[in-house]
Amino acid sequence: MSTDQYGDATPIESIDQLVRFFQPAAPVRGRVGVEWEQLPLDEQWKMVPFDGPAGVEAVLAGISEPKTEVVENGRLTALRLRGGGMVELEPGGQVEIASPPFPKLEGLNRFMARMLRDADGVSRRLGFRLVPWGHAPLNGAEDLPDVPKSRYGLLARHLRSTGTRGRRMMKLTAATQISLDYENEADMRRMVAAVLPVLPYLLAYTANSPVHGGRKSRWLSQRPWVWKGTDPGRCGLPRFLFSERHGYGDWVRYGLTRPLLFLVRKEGYVAGDGRSFEEWLKAPGAHGPLTVADWQSHVSTLFPEIRVHKYLEVRTLDTLPLPLVMASAAFLKGLLCIPDAPDSWNIRLPRPSPPELRRALLEAARRGPRWVPSDGSSPRAAMAALLQSASLGLARLDESGEWLAPLVDLVERGLCPADLWRRDAEGRWVGPEDPDPVF
Repeated sequence: MSTDQYGDATPIESIDQLVRFFQPAAPVRGRVGVEWEQLPLDEQWKMVPFDGPAGVEAVLAGISEPKTEVVENGRLTALRLRGGGMVELEPGGQVEIASPPFPKLEGLNRFMARMLRDADGVSRRLGFRLVPWGHAPLNGAEDLPDVPKSRYGLLARHLRSTGTRGRRMMKLTAATQISLDYENEADMRRMVAAVLPVLPYLLAYTANSPVHGGRKSRWLSQRPWVWKGTDPGRCGLPRFLFSERHGYGDWVRYGLTRPLLFLVRKEGYVAGDGRSFEEWLKAPGAHGPLTVADWQSHVSTLFPEIRVHKYLEVRTLDTLPLPLVMASAAFLKGLLCIPDAPDSWNIRLPRPSPPELRRALLEAARRGPRWVPSDGSSPRAAMAALLQSASLGLARLDESGEWLAPLVDLVERGLCPADLWRRDAEGRWVGPEDPDPVF
């Protein structure tokens, strides 16, 4: 069994079937979900391997939440939680807690805290910790074997041909990804246009990955730089996102023209051959016809900063401590989920071109709150106004602005989490939060 087997074996016979994939079925305004990755680190702050009685696989086996085990090639790689959501292992053994969508932030917070207590409690008993740092501080990408999922092997083979940092992305990084419901195509278009100029400001105050190989890097968040060297064809900021008329059809064309990495069939995984999904549709060969499940799986291998998947997914942020995860989710909910945003905000951000936004993200990742935008207000002034707007938006959605407090504190202090990394008594870099009492 694989997490890539979506189950809809309907053959693709028209573009309409691909378009319908992006249409939400039963959206709820303000509903939010989170995918939150944790680094499994031993007492020396090195990554813990998948294998062995005290490895990361044992974390999944020990989680007490009611679940269904997902086994591939005889190994446990994920859990489907009975109440919704998943716990899944990323290629380097990063533990991802994926929530179901919640209409209220309190429900989301309870779920994430409960799952972290469960998973981290198992890790502690095994002798290591799950730590919310955006990049492993000591390891190299090939220090440990990959989690044994066929998908990861095929992805690794592909990324070796498309960039120089794909393996580092797979094995060493950890992210916070926030998803929000949109109601229809026009609402999706509005939310994308609103969030794009916000990304570097939020990134500047949530950067949390300044260390690699035991040394401070030149980046406060290594994430944008690592992804820039991963696969330009399926990462970054597709130009159509900046069009005032973009819609589901643009996402379909984007997906059709990207190389197909694999198909999932009863006999196992079938590797792509460099052809695009569209070319496979036209000539599937012995493994065809291609199905709706193949399209769903293919879309999951596209990694732009903003991704549409029946909901809007923001993929730019390092992993963070839970209070900052919730603050970031509240920030995006309050800003984006009110139907008159961004017109109702207390600030009008400059509308960047694709090259301008790419540069802004890299500069924000390098300098954090001390990034100097090429146009508009300073990061501190812009974030203060955006936080005020988010608080007002949350009130309209019957949510408390108190969720924003961790972000407000960082903005007032002119800091991001990466500024608070320090050396421990042995001279190793340690993240800003105490990695022992998570709660």
